[in-house]
Amino acid sequence: MHLMNSEVSASRILFRSALFVCAALQFCFGVTKKKYDFIVGVDGDFKAAMSAAAKSASSSNRFYIFFPDGEYNIGALTGDANQKTTFPTSNVSFIGQSQDNTVLYNKSINESIGTTATLYLKADNIYMQDMTIYNKAVYGQPSLYNATGRHVAIQEEGSKFIYKRVKLLSTQDTYYTKNSRTYWEDGTIYGTTDFLCGGGDVYFQNCTLYELKVSAISAPSTTTTWGYVFNGCTIDGDVSGYMLGRSWNTAKATFLNTTMKKLPSDAAWGNPMNSVPQQFAEYKSRDASGKLLDLSKRRKAYTKDNTTVTLNPVLTDAQAATYTVSNVLKGPDNWQPQNLAKLLPAPVIKQNGPDIIWDANDNALCWVVFKNGKYLANVTVNSYSASSLSTGDKITVRAANEMGGLGDASNALAVGAVPAESSSSSGVSSSGAASSSSVAVTENPVVKFISPSDNASFAAPATVTVEVNASEAGGSIANVQLFLNGTLVRQENGAPYQWNDASQDVPLQNLAEGAYTLRVVATDNSGNKGESSIQIRVTGTESVRIRSRMNPVTPSKKYFDLLGRPEKKPVR
Repeated sequence: MHLMNSEVSASRILFRSALFVCAALQFCFGVTKKKYDFIVGVDGDFKAAMSAAAKSASSSNRFYIFFPDGEYNIGALTGDANQKTTFPTSNVSFIGQSQDNTVLYNKSINESIGTTATLYLKADNIYMQDMTIYNKAVYGQPSLYNATGRHVAIQEEGSKFIYKRVKLLSTQDTYYTKNSRTYWEDGTIYGTTDFLCGGGDVYFQNCTLYELKVSAISAPSTTTTWGYVFNGCTIDGDVSGYMLGRSWNTAKATFLNTTMKKLPSDAAWGNPMNSVPQQFAEYKSRDASGKLLDLSKRRKAYTKDNTTVTLNPVLTDAQAATYTVSNVLKGPDNWQPQNLAKLLPAPVIKQNGPDIIWDANDNALCWVVFKNGKYLANVTVNSYSASSLSTGDKITVRAANEMGGLGDASNALAVGAVPAESSSSSGVSSSGAASSSSVAVTENPVVKFISPSDNASFAAPATVTVEVNASEAGGSIANVQLFLNGTLVRQENGAPYQWNDASQDVPLQNLAEGAYTLRVVATDNSGNKGESSIQIRVTGTESVRIRSRMNPVTPSKKYFDLLGRPEKKPVR
């Protein structure tokens, strides 16, 4: 049967539209399995990793570098005379084992914004997760904080950077951006003066900004559309009375749904350095108890040389609603970094004869296996042979997303004795029958969310009820703790494990717009722990459903495009 021309055209339009939607969502198909390319300390040092990446990375072949927990003095290894390391290779992922215990550091000698970076990322498409970048020049020496001392931790120049659970430690100019397009999520940045500085559109989601002295947090120099955008962030520190920012050049900085554990000055914004700002604004800033702040005394007028501007320091609901990750960062290629930064759930592992096994996941790049808390291997199949392990070794497994970022650890499994007669990696005997060998296995608690579901969406202001199930084979649960963005909500000491008490579970009430991480930690009667995390999102408007018109066309029907918008009847 031959299709009419109009039907062919309609089919092509539908197919192209479907491809566009898939590209926009970035999760239509499974991920091609691949091991990490380079394990620092196993395959060589960081200098060797840089060389290997330069030879292999390309737009079609992302290069994955994994750093087991440890301190890496890259300033001495790969830095110049001032201990600045330049990394010029695009399409590379830097994956650490943990934010606090995987540390890349230098100690710059001469202060300067352009010559001191622990790591200068002069590249595109960089992904970094679970590590600390630390410039040791002045940090931790408060007596030197009042002297000019620009010592950068990360300097970036390029496009499409993602930082997930990354910590930066330094003082002045800790993080220096040069007209980049960047997404931060669940990060922590310490500094003294202007410790977020530079140009580009940079979106900080659920990050902690830690101010070490009374000065300005940010110093944008903006030539792009949005500048620095902070959503759902927390400001903490050693001081109060600081400034949210000051204009380096034509600055734009916007703070939305910020929790200010330490409060800024009433004016909140400082004097311009080189030119007046274009926008300095806030929306629904709150104190540590969750109470909305009075923003009526925020600064409105700025003068530099012969130029004076008057700005509105408080956004309306409609204005704030435009500051989405997609609007700020999508650019001409419809980049959606919040999807790329999404982590996979923790596997549930068990021992089956000679193998450690877990469920397959089409979205996993690979799995990383840890023995007694240390890196052991990374694999592309959902099993690992226990033949080389000792009885009692504690094994955990984490799944990597397509960028290489690791999700939460599995339950900790104590390896039992491996049956000597077993030679099959599938738990099947040489005769083909299922193995009946009994293996003693000690497991940590397994805890799972009943509600809400992962990626659940709520309308602001949202009150969220949480319920989980916790269990352990051969043991009992002592308590379960719930954390919201890393802050303890409450501990439950017995089932049912629920958080819906209006007087006790205040952090779960009246949630503002933004993304939130819920994490539960179960502890058994022997002190062993198991945990699980999900993400939820609070929005100001109902999400749009994606619909396609797949049924035959009839005159009595209404027609919609793939995004649910009304369209005219197709012409045949």
